[in-house]
Amino acid sequence: MQTSADTTPQEKIFIRDGLYFLIIVQEGRVTHFTGNVSLSHADFVKRSVGKLPEGAWVGSATKNDGYLTAINSYTFYQNQLPASPEIQKVVHDKFC
Repeated sequence: MQTSADTTPQEKIFIRDGLYFLIIVQEGRVTHFTGNVSLSHADFVKRSVGKLPEGAWVGSATKNDGYLTAINSYTFYQNQLPASPEIQKVVHDKFC
């Protein structure tokens, strides 16, 4: 599991169509991510940071038909809707 997303600002992570990454966004950047989707969002958060920090967001990033989107975690938000525009931007800055 990737425990920290500290990479150079220009470095992007490529996501192939149909694949998912679990991600945590905090303070305007992706702080943690993993391609291990056998984890639940709750387990991912627990293993990465223990408890989701206040103001952080957790969900999935996926690409379908070439379109990358961030989806809210049902476990934490009781919906699987696309994340807010602010989260979408952070995800697009990190992944392609």
